[in-house]
Amino acid sequence: MKKLILTLLILFTARFAFADSILIEGFEYGNHDGETPVGWVCDDNSWLAGYLEKDHNRTPHAGNWYAYTNTDDSWMFMDMFMSSELKYRYYLWAISDGEFDVEVWAGNGASVNEMTAMLFTQTINSDEYVRIAEYIETIASDYQFFGIHAIAHEGASTLTIDDITVDMVGKYDIIVNPANYYTLAAPGSQVEFDCVFTNLGYEPANTFITANSEYFTDVHLYKDGVACTSFHAEPDESVYFTGIATFTSDIELGSLGWVDIMFTLDCDCATTMFTLWATAGYESVDELNSATSIYPNPSNGIVTIEGNGIVTITNTLGQEIIRKEIVEKETVTLDNGVYFIKINDIIRKVIIQ
Repeated sequence: MKKLILTLLILFTARFAFADSILIEGFEYGNHDGETPVGWVCDDNSWLAGYLEKDHNRTPHAGNWYAYTNTDDSWMFMDMFMSSELKYRYYLWAISDGEFDVEVWAGNGASVNEMTAMLFTQTINSDEYVRIAEYIETIASDYQFFGIHAIAHEGASTLTIDDITVDMVGKYDIIVNPANYYTLAAPGSQVEFDCVFTNLGYEPANTFITANSEYFTDVHLYKDGVACTSFHAEPDESVYFTGIATFTSDIELGSLGWVDIMFTLDCDCATTMFTLWATAGYESVDELNSATSIYPNPSNGIVTIEGNGIVTITNTLGQEIIRKEIVEKETVTLDNGVYFIKINDIIRKVIIQ
């Protein structure tokens, strides 16, 4: 059975996001096993760098170095300016042999006495890596340092942290993550794709979707199975889309086609785009000989199938709705929903709305 695998290529991502990473710490550079991590201040050596060739239970990860503490109460500090005018996200991974409180503080010096604002705290009690992710919306004033404070509960002896990231967060920051990059598609055929829109800013995103192409027609994006040209996303919300586009039937074999799909905020202050690419061609002689056309898609209930062979139509539960032989052209009537039409080992998804 022939199945087109669609991939998406990011042509560019215009993230008018004033957001950027101000710290990415994987403890991978310049450290020595059993010594204070490079770039950190720890007067009592209660935080140390470690190295272990290990299989992580998470992705992504920076490597085999990490920082750990085996004392009951431990601090380490790093020089990093934070502005009261901005908002921040903190991420880190942690693992422990018992219960630890992990606190992140801000202050104006590399000492306990100069740590004046606790940004967040979280309790870790896991023998597998867990991810801490915190959004800091308000900082009372500007700070020059931040600190990590670990407090062991009874019975806990070792806490390990790794892959610390601190991001500045802008008011508007959007990004689209596509599934893949490229496909081979028959002229006149449909290709499908999936992508995820994420609002990384701290303001809600009211977003419009537009498409532009010389090579594709009937470009549609679906959110929860419903055609979508605009949508709303709260801060930190991810919206999942499935798309369908039809390759023009008159494109020359071997030609490369594209469609640009643009996501634009209603304030015109942030835009992100990805480009779908496809080369016109057939994967086999059988496919060439059995090329079919199924239209319209989406449909209001009546679908035309052009081709020759046995047609089977199933619903999303795998139940066979229709099975019949067609010659040249046939029309079928379907209720609202999503169906899979198979003819000559070619399967296409059809949406009835």
